[in-house]
Amino acid sequence: MRFSPPLTPATLLRRYKRFFADVELADGTVVVAHCTNTGRMTGCSDPGSACLIQPAPEDSKRKLRWTLSLVKVGRSWVSVDTMTPNRVVAEALRRRTIEALAAYDTVKTEVPYGPGKRSRIDMLLTDSAGALPPCYVEVKNTTLTDGNVALFPDAVSERATKHLNELAAEVGKGNRAVILPFVARGDCDAFDAAGEIDPVWASTLETALAAGVELLPLRARIDKRSVTLGAVLPYARRAGV
Repeated sequence: MRFSPPLTPATLLRRYKRFFADVELADGTVVVAHCTNTGRMTGCSDPGSACLIQPAPEDSKRKLRWTLSLVKVGRSWVSVDTMTPNRVVAEALRRRTIEALAAYDTVKTEVPYGPGKRSRIDMLLTDSAGALPPCYVEVKNTTLTDGNVALFPDAVSERATKHLNELAAEVGKGNRAVILPFVARGDCDAFDAAGEIDPVWASTLETALAAGVELLPLRARIDKRSVTLGAVLPYARRAGV
């Protein structure tokens, strides 16, 4: 996914009220950027961090012109715009560049499913020949780390736990289901559940995996111009967590 319009360099001054970030442009102007990430953003919102913000299209009627897109942490850019993961994953699925899912040729997004169809799956994959079971893919934006291990979630999330249970239910119906942590930074070599933050989600993940849900953590490749998918990361299962 290429950034369009291109990103503008700035300095992060503060992130507040979950949805807002004050940033300083190169000319010293301070503007308010929309922060789509409602999580804690631990380690990704330190004042003084270099950041990149994206302007809204010229015909946009948004109140805030800018969106906080990338934040520099150490030597790595971290994608903090929660709209990015689904766009990048959907693009990769349509191009059939995710090896584990490349057999599917049809991608639908935000499809109602679950009890009473009250939930929406991020991506529903099918193959036109009908030879494969439908595949339900749930993407989770992942920015938290413990050393070089990416962690999800960064806060207690009953909604994320519900998603795991719904994926397991689809496997029980004979369908395929994938939980896809989108590791939105390039400095991680493995993935683990953040059991120290949300033990319920961590234990539910183990139950879902035992039921046949697949775990597919994918590390993003990020630079000032684009975000694409890179390597599949191993499941770390850190000791003592």
